[in-house]
Amino acid sequence: MMPRFARQPRRKRARSARERGLICERGSMRERGSMTVELAVIAPGLILLLLLIAAAGRVVEVQGHIDGAARDAARAASLAQSPGQADQLALQSAQADLGLHSWCSAGSVSAQVAGFPDGPAGPGQDVTVTVGCAVNMSPFSLLGFRPSMQFTGEAVAPLDPFTCRSATGC
Repeated sequence: MMPRFARQPRRKRARSARERGLICERGSMRERGSMTVELAVIAPGLILLLLLIAAAGRVVEVQGHIDGAARDAARAASLAQSPGQADQLALQSAQADLGLHSWCSAGSVSAQVAGFPDGPAGPGQDVTVTVGCAVNMSPFSLLGFRPSMQFTGEAVAPLDPFTCRSATGC
């Protein structure tokens, strides 16, 4: 234990930031503007990456919409009574699904029906519908996409056995 009037140890004086080496006048001048150069080099790559993600999202969304429209068109065609009516119902269903709320260009929706019998349908017969449409991909031409791309989807549905398909009536 120290005597009451003994000399206290001397406290060290706090060093400034410059003395601790946190601020360096010469070093800060050499690195000035380096963040701007780094951003200028990285920014085009980041923009291309975002464009690629947006293009992939559009492709996936469009393909999902078209596959759903093909499924609905195949179901509508399976309820038809004649091949002409099957074509008409499939196209109407596809246009309704890919109407105003899809990426398909106006008037580009098509539907092709295959496998519909000319006469009465036997058990286990299927109808196949292929739906297609053109999609505007011009915002992604920088990535190598054509301005307009054609997408197709196909679906198969069994013919409804309870629908009358007889020319003489049921």
